[in-house]
Amino acid sequence: MDLHEKIDIKDEIRKRYGTVRRVYDYHLYTAKGVRLLDLCQEGGSAILGWRSGRAKLAFKNILDRGITGTFPTEIEDELVRSVQELLPHYRTVRWYANRDRARMACAHYLGLWSEIPLIESPLLHPEASLDIGPPGDSPHSASKTLHGVPIWRPWLDEAYYTMSDRVDSAFLREVNDALDTMVLVSPLPFAGGCTVAVFAEERDSILPSDSIAPALLGATARAFADLAQALSERTESDWSRFDSYTQPFWDRRGPYLVPKIRKSKYREFFESCLDKGILVSPDYETPSIVPVIADPGEFKRLSPSKGKK
Repeated sequence: MDLHEKIDIKDEIRKRYGTVRRVYDYHLYTAKGVRLLDLCQEGGSAILGWRSGRAKLAFKNILDRGITGTFPTEIEDELVRSVQELLPHYRTVRWYANRDRARMACAHYLGLWSEIPLIESPLLHPEASLDIGPPGDSPHSASKTLHGVPIWRPWLDEAYYTMSDRVDSAFLREVNDALDTMVLVSPLPFAGGCTVAVFAEERDSILPSDSIAPALLGATARAFADLAQALSERTESDWSRFDSYTQPFWDRRGPYLVPKIRKSKYREFFESCLDKGILVSPDYETPSIVPVIADPGEFKRLSPSKGKK
């Protein structure tokens, strides 16, 4: 087996537990009667929970009004307002059918080559908390190669302050760089269909938004509004209460869990967690996420005596 091969999360769940019949908060309920604790959270889209907030109601209300066409609606303005409430320093908000379209729009705005990748915040890089020598001097410092279109995730500002004394300063300098444009991780747990990007300035050269179903735009707008409210409600204490269970395997940065396991061992680790009823991120570069609602007993399955590094 090629350990670097991409993990097929649907296949891995299906062959162990069958299909997913129901989801609630941070749990998946499977056809074989097994409840999985979700630390994957759809790459961050389910960070508020799978059925929290008012997004589903907004989706239903727009469908009930028959607004399903490509004509202009007030819903587009609602999405702009909800995103700018969250990120007021960005003057332009656009939405695209997928992440790749959003990435290309940001690259075009920055005048970069079209194939430049999306990258996570330097704070979420596995090497950020390693002692890798004087700032910027170490040839092994991965911070020197963190170039791409940045991905925005909530609660990283808090993570910056809580871990600033244990992060290589070369990474901290990257975090402090002004970000002219970003691709946002949507807080709407809906499989595809709408990715939001923000731009610091208004320019005619910014690629126009894609035509996306108004119901999905409305649900996304409401989800961002729910996220803005949650930002002030969730604190370090909501995530640190599980530290004793997660520390052997991850370095926690805010709500995000960055693996301590070597990349070559990550597939084995993913499969071991899933065997124990815990779904973690299938991608080494994408962090797992601490659930706000969980029973500490569920984390005991990750006992250090049973884990492998």
